[in-house]
Amino acid sequence: MNSLHDQLAAYIRQGVIPPYQYSYPPRSTYRPLEEGAWDVHDVWARDLEAYQVPELNLYLHVPFCRYKCGFCNLYTVISTDEDLYDAYTDALCTQIRDHAEIIQARRLRTVYIGGGTPALLSTRHFEQIFTTLTEIYPNWRSTVEEVAVEATPDSIVADPDGFSRLLEMGLTRANIGIQSLVPKEIREAGRGQAGEDVIRQAVSIVQERGLPDLSTDLIMGFTGQTPETWRHSVDELARLAPTTISTYFLTVRPDAWFSKTGSYQYMWKPELYDRYDYAREVFTEHGYVQEGSVRYKKPGRGGYVQKVLTFHGVPLLGLGVGARSYTSVLDYMTGSVKPSMAEVADYIAQAKEHRLRPTTGFALTPEEIVRKRLVLDSFDLDLSELDRFGLDKIADEVGAVLDAAESNGLIHRVGPRRIQLTPKGFKYRDILSWMFYSDHVKNLDREYYEGLHNANMRAKKNMGTPVRITGITTAGESA
Repeated sequence: MNSLHDQLAAYIRQGVIPPYQYSYPPRSTYRPLEEGAWDVHDVWARDLEAYQVPELNLYLHVPFCRYKCGFCNLYTVISTDEDLYDAYTDALCTQIRDHAEIIQARRLRTVYIGGGTPALLSTRHFEQIFTTLTEIYPNWRSTVEEVAVEATPDSIVADPDGFSRLLEMGLTRANIGIQSLVPKEIREAGRGQAGEDVIRQAVSIVQERGLPDLSTDLIMGFTGQTPETWRHSVDELARLAPTTISTYFLTVRPDAWFSKTGSYQYMWKPELYDRYDYAREVFTEHGYVQEGSVRYKKPGRGGYVQKVLTFHGVPLLGLGVGARSYTSVLDYMTGSVKPSMAEVADYIAQAKEHRLRPTTGFALTPEEIVRKRLVLDSFDLDLSELDRFGLDKIADEVGAVLDAAESNGLIHRVGPRRIQLTPKGFKYRDILSWMFYSDHVKNLDREYYEGLHNANMRAKKNMGTPVRITGITTAGESA
């Protein structure tokens, strides 16, 4: 047995739980960009040159929430101010128009409105956003395969007629954060509402109104969660029959409130993989198929098109405060990376004056483009697609990892150069994905999270040090 095989086998045997790999390089590797060094239109023009089939995912970020979950490290602020919503929507639409040429040069595949809780916006705000898209891309409703919005159960229940209007405007998928069907678990996790009846009402509303794809989630590892309460959540959600279900391991990251205060002790042990196994068994028995390492879908109905396309290398344009953009040239954010009302106000002012520029990010080399696909897209990947980016330069390293994955039962070899994950590979995909990280990305990630941990430790002496898998902290990205 070679050492890489043994290393991978040891991680699996130990039940190591890395962060969910949904982006590469992760946000932790972004660093301030030299002022004026990167022009958005030049970045996207260079990206267009790299791809023979020009396609685009569009992500629009709405940062507002009614409450802040204790484990959340996303770009969110607490506000229910309608005047602020008006000003923010104006700014977002201005930014959409400023990127018209970038959008028009590609086939628009998906539109995802995330947050935050975008469902807090009024119908008129969504009408304004969709009207702006129509101005610059008249047939977007015909070309786009998925129009999605994030919501909370209480936001759906509070305005079911508004949700119906969204369906009339072309909504095809709603992501409703459930996390648990055990009220005590989500109350203690900082959720502002925890009633199972509210969740059932929300699911009933969207299903009765004919939403094509209802996407929900469950989280493994809440404090006080037991195998019995986990089975309850899984069984009840399977009975509710949403078209898409995601299951995540809970990770409280150093920039989340619970980490800063040290007030929440959650489970992060190998036994969580038993909960993964139970969920997979139940959901497959109920007719779901596994789309990704965390996601199950009803065939022909469910799924997460934007995520799948992004993993396949289709670039993503992120607009709104705190949004990230993914290209083959530069992954970047505009404005601040730390959410605050002051930063939201600054975003609104800069958008109005057309002054938004990339401020922090990670410049991709051809090698990192190859690694990005390997990290994200091992579910079903033809390696020949990576040849033009220089796979041959790291072929020995990649081949060794793939050989170790195959000998540990994580991948199938399909045809000359295609790889696909096995069921075991789906389960341990995040461990395998980490093994494709470059040393540069590992070092940047370590530096970022050590800095956050040290700051937390100075504030709270009882905070421990980060757990690592050979350099990558387990405090990774959000799902």
